[in-house]
Amino acid sequence: MKVNVIIPCGGQGTRTGLNFNKLLAKIGTKSVIYHTVSRFFAIDCVSKIILPVQNNELNIFSKLLSDFKEKIVFCEGGITRTQSVANGLKVAENCDIISIHDGARPFVTNDIIMDSFHVAQKYGSGISGYTPTDTIAVSENGKITTPLQRDKLITLQTPQSFDAKKIIQAYSNIVCGQTFTDDSSVYAAFIEPCTISLGSPTNKKITYKEDLITFENCYIGVGYDTHRLVADRDLILGGIKIEHDKGLLGHSDADVLTHAIMDAIFGACDERDIGCHFPDTDPKYKGISSILLLKECMTIIKSKGFLVQNINAVIMCEKPKLAKIIPDMINNLAGIIEIPNNKINISATTTEGLGFVGREEGIAVHCNCICYKV
Repeated sequence: MKVNVIIPCGGQGTRTGLNFNKLLAKIGTKSVIYHTVSRFFAIDCVSKIILPVQNNELNIFSKLLSDFKEKIVFCEGGITRTQSVANGLKVAENCDIISIHDGARPFVTNDIIMDSFHVAQKYGSGISGYTPTDTIAVSENGKITTPLQRDKLITLQTPQSFDAKKIIQAYSNIVCGQTFTDDSSVYAAFIEPCTISLGSPTNKKITYKEDLITFENCYIGVGYDTHRLVADRDLILGGIKIEHDKGLLGHSDADVLTHAIMDAIFGACDERDIGCHFPDTDPKYKGISSILLLKECMTIIKSKGFLVQNINAVIMCEKPKLAKIIPDMINNLAGIIEIPNNKINISATTTEGLGFVGREEGIAVHCNCICYKV
């Protein structure tokens, strides 16, 4: 079986609240379209992935998808989805199956894809779909008029796969200006009723802003650290030296903020903690800058395929006041972690005189982070 896949890429970000093509939005560290294309690229029977794109976005898509250039072919996108698919069909090679998939469905699984291919090979069409679990009804003027039988309803998705010759024939029958909501409608209008293949609620299409919050391969880490305040030590937080009459005691420079961040990152990536990687019994870490340790931390997690998505840390400190210094900390840390400044949030609070922090005996930091496996 030889398959060509067409993924229209002309969608805009209107309903997602974006002012650019939603396929360029990121899930973790990669674009939506990167994730979508990657699902098909690894499948051996897929010989070509055709992307109809607008001319002004061709260079952007080409750069984002350079990892997949062996199979990708670009063509001109149309004004409508129907026109984009028609353009894609014109550059399809001689193959058995043509599968059409929404660029904004990056969560599709290998099982769904292959079932669509196999059903299309057997019956001429394989349309991903599933029976909805919600009760559905027709309404008019705010009133329910017709409850529908749920067991007879199907939520249609993509991929929608077809016998190559039949879907090309179906599209050749479309008259100028005629549009369809999906490709199964084209096939049904000119060839025959479609056959359903495997679908799933998890194979959702990114339509609204909330849909982008579902990060795939994301891992949460939590870090916590404390250090004692003593005389004759520098106070270092986030790699920034802060004027104060006391500093933090530790084997390294005792940068409690950076330590908590590292512990959160290591935790998210299943890498134990900083004590495991940089033990305070090792003389080579005596007095070392924690920023250097953070750089090494990043090297370790990147070697496992992880990157940091965002950081949120709370510094518990009675004195000194840190509000004016926090932007410098964020800027310093962002450069090392390699994420934008707005992906790091640091706040500071007192404990209202309570506990060791309130008595100015030490500083504590709690940190949460999300790491993403590429």
